[in-house]
Amino acid sequence: MLSEELQEQAQAQRNDAAAERGEDRQESEAERAARLAAQPPDLLVVWKSAIRIAAAVAGVISFICVILPLQFLAWLAPSAVLAIYCSRHRETRMTIAVGARVGLVCGILCGFGITVAETIQLLVLRFGLHKGADFDAIIAPALLQAKARAVAQSGQAAADAIFNPLLNVPEIRAGFFLFMIAFGIAILLVLSTASGAYSGYLRSRKQLQ
Repeated sequence: MLSEELQEQAQAQRNDAAAERGEDRQESEAERAARLAAQPPDLLVVWKSAIRIAAAVAGVISFICVILPLQFLAWLAPSAVLAIYCSRHRETRMTIAVGARVGLVCGILCGFGITVAETIQLLVLRFGLHKGADFDAIIAPALLQAKARAVAQSGQAAADAIFNPLLNVPEIRAGFFLFMIAFGIAILLVLSTASGAYSGYLRSRKQLQ
């Protein structure tokens, strides 16, 4: 009889201890959520670390884009950067604004990295391997087809005024390619910023749960 009472008391003590641990855990989670919510944006963002991670991810994506035409991976870079950053800096309160800024940094670094990598690739092909004619053989037919469509729509004179300089003047053709690169980078910045903002939103919800 006495042993049964002692067992019941011991079991009751264990139940009380487990309940206290559960309350402490709930309180600690609530305190953590409140602490994260009370922090102003960017208070604990370690931008030096974030930029380093973004630079590393941009370098990997740029290298991949030299081998395979996978430039669309660049706008997904903010998700990878935020995942790596949040695993190293759990104290940072993630917000949409922080995610958007990280996305913008990723877009700038990826755009710069891809441009430099592809420029080096073209220089090596043209002057190192002397295969620039292969690249010209791809571009010239595309320009001629575009000129043919312009002739059908706007007439011969208007098409000649636009496409003859592109076909015959290397400087103008180079300027046109630079404009297309700048336009592509601008689109990348918009997509990368939006991707970073969305990733920051998802991670902010996860932190407050």
